[in-house]
Amino acid sequence: MKRLHGAAVLAAAAMFTASMGITGMADTSGAGENGSRLDGMVCMDGSVISAEDGRLHLNRRVEGGMTEVVVNLSEDTKILDAVNGFPVSVENLDDGEAVRVYTGPAMTLSLPPITNGLLVLADAPADSGFPVYAVVESLTQEPDKADGTEAAYILETAGGMKYTVSDSTVLLPYLTRNMVFATDLKKGTPILLWTDGTDGSAAEKIVIFQGEGQDAGKENADGLGFHGWKEEAGSWYYYEQGQKKTGWLCEGTDWYYLDPESGRMATGFVTVDGKTYFLKDDGRMLTDAAEFVPDANGALSLKK
Repeated sequence: MKRLHGAAVLAAAAMFTASMGITGMADTSGAGENGSRLDGMVCMDGSVISAEDGRLHLNRRVEGGMTEVVVNLSEDTKILDAVNGFPVSVENLDDGEAVRVYTGPAMTLSLPPITNGLLVLADAPADSGFPVYAVVESLTQEPDKADGTEAAYILETAGGMKYTVSDSTVLLPYLTRNMVFATDLKKGTPILLWTDGTDGSAAEKIVIFQGEGQDAGKENADGLGFHGWKEEAGSWYYYEQGQKKTGWLCEGTDWYYLDPESGRMATGFVTVDGKTYFLKDDGRMLTDAAEFVPDANGALSLKK
């Protein structure tokens, strides 16, 4: 490709700025809609051309047609199923698949332009579309009902949208095993929100990205640091007062064993103080009678 010089560079810059919607930092109105801004992020709808070698080639939908954009995918880029919010591997992004991509505000002037991906929503059915990606601005509780039942919450996003969070709203954590509650919807927390499909104001399900908002990196309100389960590089760890716990851990009636050196949650057979235990795939210690079967190499696994 020929290099551009002088006035041609300025013309190209103006063309890409206009066509790609680079207008500075966030206008949070219309959070999560194609072409909108969300706290400095750009939202792009389109279809997958290809996804390999850490890059997503996107056929982006713009006014008047389509244009190609290259999105860099790093280990920090979240790729989630638009229906259930579960993580999706880049290898499962099919050519031609409809996606919604959130990127940083910066984009190169190359052909095609290149930007950095923050979140990719994949595999959205045509009849339901994509969930809303937003940042919590406030959460207020309505007055209790006359029958004494707990009232619903009103969630307002940074873009000014309001949603009802009731006891029927499913609340899910992102990449942790910790339980989450409506009170975890704190100001500055990013969320992925599905509505019930009626008037669009009732939240049916919310994935909460704990620790990634404006308060990310800060200690809990009690000043004791992060507490609970956390996944790191494919392994699970349990934190107490910001420190990884090791050894035996009891949660309710379930026992887990955390490696005494690394704190990594153990699975399979482990020997502790001369006694052998079996930890299921989710880390819970087996306490009931069970049958084990060998594989072709003689390794034992729990019979399902």
